[in-house]
Formats: sequence, C-alpha cells, structure tokens
Amino acid sequence: MLKEPLRTADAITRTLNKFVSQIVPDTDLGCWVWAGRTNDKGYGLISVGNHEWLAHRYSYGNFIGGHTPGHTLDHTCRRRDCVRPDHLMPMTSKRNVDREHAGSIPRGGILADLLLLPNLSADAMTWAASRRLPVGRGNPDGSPFLYGLDGEAVVYSPEPVNYPAVKALAKR
Repeated sequence: MLKEPLRTADAITRTLNKFVSQIVPDTDLGCWVWAGRTNDKGYGLISVGNHEWLAHRYSYGNFIGGHTPGHTLDHTCRRRDCVRPDHLMPMTSKRNVDREHAGSIPRGGILADLLLLPNLSADAMTWAASRRLPVGRGNPDGSPFLYGLDGEAVVYSPEPVNYPAVKALAKR
C-alpha cells in the first residue's frame, strides 16, 4: 500500500511532503512529534490514498518496512505522538503492556530492548536531516539529545554512516 508499484512515485512524494509538514522536531529526545490530526487516544492520523493510517505506523512502514503479524509498535520514547521510525519497536502486546506498567525498567532490560530498535537507512537519515528532523543520536544543529530508552547523550555526526549503531550504545 505504501510503496511502488501500488502507488506512483508522485503519490509517494506527496504523502511524504504531507507527512513531514505535520512534524515538529523535539530536541530533548530527538522525537518527531506529530502536530496533525489525532485519534481519541492521542495517536497521529494521516490519510494515504483513500485509507486512514496511524501516523507512527505509516512512518515505520515507509522508512523501516513491515513488522511481524501479531506485533504492535511500542514508542520507546514513551510519546504517543512520536512518529520517528527508529523510536518504534515491534513487540507483542503482552510485552508492550509489561513495559507500560513496569514504570522503571532495569538498565539490563532497557539495553535488551535497545538492541531490538531498527536503524534508519542512510537514505532515510539523509531525507530527514535535509528537513531538519533529528536523526541518528543527535540533533541537526550538532547538539546532543537524550536518546529514548538509555538516556545517554551522544554527539551528532553529520554523516549517516557515522551514527553509532544501537549495539554500540548498548556497549557503554
């Protein structure tokens, strides 16, 4: 539904332009905060063709790809309005509920979860950085931000290939 040949290149570009116009960067956690329409639970909504999508699911599907059937996408940054694809982690509903109600997850559990986070491709990071959206592990202006689950400040690098991988963060 999101990619060619089901949609034309022009349609994909129009949807991406609409998508990015509804995002406000959050420099504290590097989130892409959805400023468009939301549902009654606070999740963003975007129309793609004649279909209504949750904005975070659209983002994950477009930039990362699909996830295993029967899984849900957890916001590792704990913001329902975040649509940054590498802040979303596929997991079972049970694990999602466990994380939600755990309050404070021990550092070992946090690092195990971090290893499951997807990395954005270099093309996706370049696309986001050109639109002044936080990418990698820092802000486009070069200042660090606290990255999602681990809370570690990491310095921004202008080249996507130089961003530390999630596995590198877990080794700290």
